Amino acid sequence: MSNDFWKKIEQRDEILREIAIVIDTWDDIFSDFDPRPLSERTVSGDFIDELKKRYIEKRSGDFCITLYAPLVLKNKESEKIVTIRLKQHFRQRFLQMKKGMMVIRIQGMVFALVGICALGFLTLATYFKWFHDLIIQILGIFLMPLGWFGVWEGFSKIIDTSPVVLQDKQLFEKLSNATYLFKYIEEVKVTGKVEDLG
Repeated sequence: MSNDFWKKIEQRDEILREIAIVIDTWDDIFSDFDPRPLSERTVSGDFIDELKKRYIEKRSGDFCITLYAPLVLKNKESEKIVTIRLKQHFRQRFLQMKKGMMVIRIQGMVFALVGICALGFLTLATYFKWFHDLIIQILGIFLMPLGWFGVWEGFSKIIDTSPVVLQDKQLFEKLSNATYLFKYIEEVKVTGKVEDLG
């Protein structure tokens, strides 16, 4: 494909917050190993990786994804099916990540609660002399490390979410709400030019 074609894509990418990807077949979007129809096929990991590479975090608001494909793929019904399938897939990924983060935070609260209870029980047992000194010392051997581990690990899970996880969550949310456009190109072998047929 000519340099003019790629320059045109780059210019539009800057102006319209557009992520432009060129595909040869629908298999570039969906898994080669999934024989199901387009409406049910698994989205390709390579396609998702390419979207991640093209995604720029500093962009705000929604953006559009333009798929440049050969003219032979032009089909309104296929476009509709592919768009719905992609939105469904990215929505599912977003919800899975959101649920996963919630589970981690709940685990963090449980860890922190167990740690606080362990330290609190040890403190009260020591202060009020609930047990013999030897028993309290033995309990301290177990409850002190357990308590501090629970507190720090719990707060770590609640507060310190991985930046990569947060970025992926935001990306999948944006992809599920993105506008998907299809542009068709035809290569003229004699001149080597590429024509964008819209």
